[in-house]
Amino acid sequence: MSVKINESTEESFLLTLLDLANHLTRNGERLAQQEGLTAQQWLLLLQIAGDPNFPRLGAPTEPGTSVLASTIATARGVSRPTISALVSSLVQKGLVSQAEKPGDRRQKALHATPAGLAALARIEPARHIANKALLAGFEPSEISLALRVLRSCLDSLWSAGLSEAERERFGNGTGHSDADAGTDADAGETSEDNKGE
Repeated sequence: MSVKINESTEESFLLTLLDLANHLTRNGERLAQQEGLTAQQWLLLLQIAGDPNFPRLGAPTEPGTSVLASTIATARGVSRPTISALVSSLVQKGLVSQAEKPGDRRQKALHATPAGLAALARIEPARHIANKALLAGFEPSEISLALRVLRSCLDSLWSAGLSEAERERFGNGTGHSDADAGTDADAGETSEDNKGE
């Protein structure tokens, strides 16, 4: 039995996003490798350090403040065990520290260490060059429009995937507005600080 699949702009859009994600991950691996990191470790370190370019749930984290692994897992749409394994690897490398959250010893507040911040600073020039090259053919207004579309897609996925407790904690929105639609190709997420697991 054969299934007829019709051409669809929506399907093409989503499949193109999947291919784009694969290529961006491969490029991220190349950038992160210079510091002995995987792309996922690098992205997590960026988020813990408070990179303002990530889409986010709730209020943004200020650079230098702490964030919870559970908040990152929710924002990134991945499991807590996945984030925990990545956090452990960054702790072992001395790039992230964790401390018990006052009032709940099960929760660990994550901080980028000076070594972690230095690693990010060494990757940043190559990141900037890669982003500029990727987006060189686009006007800022086109990039802003694309970013709004992508963030709306994320909003829909986040809203559909949040538990009732998470909806109460984060609200229905993700905390970004049209004014947040910048032009950095390497949009990454910043999590809400000290909200609990």
